This record gives sequence, structure tokens and C-alpha cells, in this order.
Amino acid sequence: MKTYRVVLLLTIFVVACGGQPTPAPTATPIILPTTAPTDEPSPTPLPPTATATPEPTATPVPPTATSPPLPTAAPIPPTATSTPLPTATPIPPTSTPIPAPAVERIFFAPGATQAAVEGYLPTNATHRYVMHVAAGQYVALDATAGTTGGGMRFSFVGDDGTVVKPMGDAHLRAVVPTTQDYFVELVSDVGAVNYQMSVLIPVRIRFAPGATSGEVEGSLAVGDVHYYVLHAQAGQRMIVDPSATQGQVRLVISGADGQVLLSGRVGPPGGTFDGVLPVTQDYLISVRAEGGTSADYVLEITIPAL
Repeated sequence: MKTYRVVLLLTIFVVACGGQPTPAPTATPIILPTTAPTDEPSPTPLPPTATATPEPTATPVPPTATSPPLPTAAPIPPTATSTPLPTATPIPPTSTPIPAPAVERIFFAPGATQAAVEGYLPTNATHRYVMHVAAGQYVALDATAGTTGGGMRFSFVGDDGTVVKPMGDAHLRAVVPTTQDYFVELVSDVGAVNYQMSVLIPVRIRFAPGATSGEVEGSLAVGDVHYYVLHAQAGQRMIVDPSATQGQVRLVISGADGQVLLSGRVGPPGGTFDGVLPVTQDYLISVRAEGGTSADYVLEITIPAL
């Protein structure tokens, strides 16, 4: 723009000078400004009016892969379900259990003091017997083998579990501690065996308080035996005087340890015993009917005080 204005001025000046001569007026000098003209800013051309071109509709991008519908979430089960444990099925035994042996009760005849049983035991078999015994009674048990070659052993145990005799040899001499049932378990020891077992529970003789003597009486059928027992101290003197009012009797006296003090004589008196006792223990007195007849008797026992 500045250049354009200078050229225009120069052109006007030349034309003016090239015409007819005219008295030149006093030229008024043109005083140019001392300061440089300020460049005016060139007008900024207006941009062409933009034609509003509609934006293309965006084409949806097809999915790269068909997205299958998400499966419906399955409900999460509880962390633990209280399932009852199955009942255990019992395992059947590999062999048929051996039933417990039956128990046979031993009874005494009225007035009798002994009884006997017999039987047969196969190999490794058991027979059980039971009897009622009062506290303080003396019990003698003996089991013997028959003609077969086996052996036997037995135990003697109270119904409350009291062991009077553990399993062992087939003989017992003992005083039971309490009144109750007692069980005998008889076992074949070596092979099968026929057996006989005798049970003796004698009548206990007790003197009246402060007394030193007493008497018992009884009746015996042919071949019968009555048994008595009494307790005495070592060094005490004991006198046993039997008298038979009918028939004949035989008297036998022995200690519970098996020591025989009197084997007896047959006759109306039946033998009298008068001796000092060697051991503190129970002493057994047996009275047997002899001579093939029944017998009635009176037995007087005296143990003087020491």
C-alpha cells in the first residue's frame, strides 16, 4: 500500500510538468512528514462463506464378530449344604458268631447239702452252671473226667463280678463273701471229655453267743451223707460226739485244706473225735448212713475256750 501511494504522487508530478508552460507558481514545498507513516494493517480478507455441507451420517461399524448373548448367570449354590451322612452299613461278620453257652441252674434236694451234675464237653467247648449261695457259706467244687482222655478247668465268679476262683484247675474250696448267684464256667482243657462235677455246700454250725458247744440232728436215707462246717482256731480242742437213735452212721472230719483228722468207725456211736486243731480254718464234718439202712442221729460238738 505504501509503494502504491509513492508511485501515484510521482505520476501526478510528471504530468503537471509536461504541459504548457505556465508561470510556475511559487512552489509550495511539500513537506513530507519526518516520521515514517505507520503501516496500517492490511485488511484481513474475509474467508469465503463456508457452504454448510452436511456431515455424512456415520455408518455403524459392524461388529467384528457376532457377540453371542451372555448366558444368564447361574445362581451360586451355598458354600456348604448340610447333607446328612449316610448310615454306615454294618459289615457282616466273616464267620458265624459262636452263641454264648446256655446256663444250667444247680438245685439241691430238700435238706441236702450236695448235688452233682454230669455232661459232655466237645473240644474247646464251655458249659456254664449257676447256683445261689448265702454269704459265709463254704463251697467245695470238684470236676473229674470220665472215660475219655480230655481234661477240664473252671472258674467261679459272682453275679456282681466277684472272682472267687479264676480259670484254673477243676477244684475249689472257698467261703463266698456275699449272698448272690455264682457262676461256674467249665471248659474242656485237652480234647473232648465226659465229666462229673460235685457241689458241696455244708450247713454252717454256729454256737450261741458265749456258748462253747452246740448240737445238730438229722435223718439220713440209705447211702445219704450230711455235711457240716465250723470255724475254729489253731490250738483249740474240739470234741465231736455222734449218737444214732436209729441205724448206723459213719463220721469223717477233715480240714478245708484236705487234712483228714478222723476217718470214722461204723457203729451206733459212729466214732468220737477229741483232738487239738492244727490250723485256723474251716473244718468239715460228714455224717453218712451205713449198714444199708436209714439212720437218725444227734451230733454234739464242743470247743472249749482257750
